[in-house]
Amino acid sequence: MSLKEKYRQIKKEAAVCVIGLIVLIIFWIVAGFGVSRLDITVYHTPLWAITGCIGTWLFSVVMVVWMIKKVFKDFSLEDEDEKE
Repeated sequence: MSLKEKYRQIKKEAAVCVIGLIVLIIFWIVAGFGVSRLDITVYHTPLWAITGCIGTWLFSVVMVVWMIKKVFKDFSLEDEDEKE
């Protein structure tokens, strides 16, 4: 992998992390504030509290696993030319 390709991959990973953060914030708003209109409780806890906290956490774990498997690549940051 050339140095240019490495920087392209780093830029791609950073962009996916920013997009993931935006998606997570939107999910948190919908799961917390959107569900708050429903009058549903689970063990005397409002559903919005469960979906806004635990649901958001589970969604972020799934999203990170997806990013690790599909986007991120393991490579050395050292230049191959310097090794020689």
